[in-house]
Amino acid sequence: MGLAAAAAQWARPVPDPAAAGMPPLDRLFPVAFGVWRVDPRAEMLVKPPQQQAKVYGIYDQVLERTYVDGQGARIMLLAAQGSEQSAGLQLHRPEVCYPGNGFRVRGVQRVVLRPAGHPVPGTRLHAWLPGRSEPITYWMVLGGEVVADSAAFRLRQLRFGLRRRLLDGMLVRLSSIDPDPERAYGQHARLADELAAALSSEARARVMGM
Repeated sequence: MGLAAAAAQWARPVPDPAAAGMPPLDRLFPVAFGVWRVDPRAEMLVKPPQQQAKVYGIYDQVLERTYVDGQGARIMLLAAQGSEQSAGLQLHRPEVCYPGNGFRVRGVQRVVLRPAGHPVPGTRLHAWLPGRSEPITYWMVLGGEVVADSAAFRLRQLRFGLRRRLLDGMLVRLSSIDPDPERAYGQHARLADELAAALSSEARARVMGM
């Protein structure tokens, strides 16, 4: 029994040490970069990251912001980070959680974004309700590397689980209220590119696996 208990303790995954230095998300994501600024009117309606994390339950931190450019284009950003609940990111992929909130989802496609010239595998989809058209772009980072889809997520998670490593995870979602998905996707790519240019190398590694 003692040997079994010792083996179980040895086999228990431990959190990734790199996750311990994760800064608050509201400091990691700048309030202004390139042509984008946080919309102060929308900011008043958003809960602080710690409160949002409690709402979402499985994350350590959640940040919601709306950025606006000089032409009035608005993009909503959601970043959700978990140091020990990385499997929970799977539960909140937009193609899974949006239908649970009554949306129809169509046009799911795997894409490769190129912020600052670096390939970042992501996903685009169009969530729709009567009177609300919401094109979405998102990507997932697991242990400092962007994973292209749920299968790659599980494979990387399993590979490090065999080494008793519990990887830090982050989901970054960009979305717009726009009847023209292609226009919205172009704006999402532009925001991601300017965000990458504004971040430090360490912050880019955490946010985009770069």
